[in-house]
Amino acid sequence: MNHWSIKDFGKHSSYSGDAFVDGSEVVCLVLKSEESSELIRCDILKSESDLWKANTKATLLGKWERIFSEKAPEGLSREERKESAESFFLSLFDQHGAVVEERELLCYLFAISLERKRVLKSSPMKKGADFQEFTHIKTKRIFEIPIVIPEERTVHKIESIIGELLF
Repeated sequence: MNHWSIKDFGKHSSYSGDAFVDGSEVVCLVLKSEESSELIRCDILKSESDLWKANTKATLLGKWERIFSEKAPEGLSREERKESAESFFLSLFDQHGAVVEERELLCYLFAISLERKRVLKSSPMKKGADFQEFTHIKTKRIFEIPIVIPEERTVHKIESIIGELLF
């Protein structure tokens, strides 16, 4: 059974505790804790990335970047959500290391979401296939995405950790 840490966009760095100020470049990380096997999200200053990597005991699943603004209580714009979701999806394939079962589910959910946003285009599936091919429209890069049938409660938990990027 997976445990999830529900977290809104941070106003302080999860690494240093420093407050974000308007215009701060923030990196949002989705991690799997090696100690508790929980999925967690951390928001850190981009300038802290190297220090964070050297001091973490978690597996990085994916990431996206955003610019912090105190004047945007309504959250990310539609275009910012789309760009962040695209960035997160691509980062899922840039992480090398331990195989993490949640990565497949994240890949699948983001692939179908980004297909709706016309960032990815799916190829027809063959009967009985275990994966589906999606093509990134901008780069023509092809991704083989495992077909995962998620439970509704799992999707809600992922949505709570990813924020508003997924839908």
